[in-house]
Amino acid sequence: MSIKGIVSAWLMGLVLVGCAKAMTDEDRANAARVRITNNPEVARGCAFVGMASDDSIKDLQGKAARLGGDVAVVTMQTQEARGAGGAFRYRTYTTAEVFRCGSAR
Repeated sequence: MSIKGIVSAWLMGLVLVGCAKAMTDEDRANAARVRITNNPEVARGCAFVGMASDDSIKDLQGKAARLGGDVAVVTMQTQEARGAGGAFRYRTYTTAEVFRCGSAR
């Protein structure tokens, strides 16, 4: 495969990843309804629907909404350092248990 073909395939992959991550207006509205908390009492009596993790709270809310949840209880936060050329960038990843509690919460 030529360099031009490799670069073209790589760029196409980036475009597809960008399109897949884009949220519709409905997705954004659903994500905005997800409550993020570190208090497990908020989810008492609610149905557990899964786990979600991300380095962005907005993206974490979107993942929780796609699971069908409306409450995300933060269980862990971790930091990752990535560097190039001596410069480090830290990212904080938040992991949460996702619950469906209904509109009463």
